[in-house]
Amino acid sequence: MADLNLLQDKRILAAFAAAQKIPGLRGVFKLVAKMILRGRIKTINDLAENPEFQRIAKKLTKTEVNIYTKVLTPIGFPRLVMERGKVVQVVGKTQVRQLISVPSDNRVTKALEQHIDYLQEESFFQKAHKQAKNLRITNRTEQARQFYHNYALSFGVNYRSMDMLRTGGRRISNMLLGRMYFFRYKPTEPRDVYDIYPLIFMLYEDIDNFSGINFHYLSPKQRAVLLGQMFTYLNNEDFGATTKLMVKSFRNLLQHDRRFRFAKSAYRQYRPDQVRSKIIQVHPLDWELAITVPTEKFKSFGGSRITSKSVWIENTKRAKTL
Repeated sequence: MADLNLLQDKRILAAFAAAQKIPGLRGVFKLVAKMILRGRIKTINDLAENPEFQRIAKKLTKTEVNIYTKVLTPIGFPRLVMERGKVVQVVGKTQVRQLISVPSDNRVTKALEQHIDYLQEESFFQKAHKQAKNLRITNRTEQARQFYHNYALSFGVNYRSMDMLRTGGRRISNMLLGRMYFFRYKPTEPRDVYDIYPLIFMLYEDIDNFSGINFHYLSPKQRAVLLGQMFTYLNNEDFGATTKLMVKSFRNLLQHDRRFRFAKSAYRQYRPDQVRSKIIQVHPLDWELAITVPTEKFKSFGGSRITSKSVWIENTKRAKTL
């Protein structure tokens, strides 16, 4: 954590010089300078608790937040959490450690370490897991899941479908029930709307079709809630290669439990012969990240692009009728 008595450090001065060039960040600079002169804060991390700093931070544009994250966060400034293009939370390092300081499970810790070693060096997923490990986030608690969602919202805004096909998981030839998959798809039969890059939890298959919940039809908030509920129905809590959803039990829930009506409304069927790419199996430790990054791409059968927001609205309306 950077001490404000060390503001003569060249690295910090260079960061402030860069920030001064950006209109929104000039307000941050002026506020920090004022608080330093008046002795109102002792460390940069104290800014996370300052209401005036929070107010200014939440007015920053997406571009300004990206620059803030690249220039100011590395020298100790609080992390800004974004959702739908807006800053929704200011998090200091102390706050993060307090939030997730829970005992680690050796099985999950081992799985996390192995997964970090397996992932492509400095890929988006690996960077997320390295930060989680540094913060001692190893268990899959609600707070830990929130960390991953926030990380993806903050740093995964430019992570797209082709990135997911390249670095989002292991290429497989045999799909198994209860796992999460990502692929490119183009149906030959008419559909009002379809997702070119489905992200599904596979719940059923026969000789001609496979089907499951495509998370892309749900809003980011609905995805996070659903995944948290689904964790109750996993076969184990190792979050390794053998971890999967208990499909029979969960399919029954979809039919009879209204808590899962949004999952039911996002249920889609696919044909293997219409998959247009390698199939990527998403590792259980990557589920929270995968459902949050914007890899969906909706089109009409005629080829017109359809916005994600309009699909989420229609799916929510449909869910309320189920």
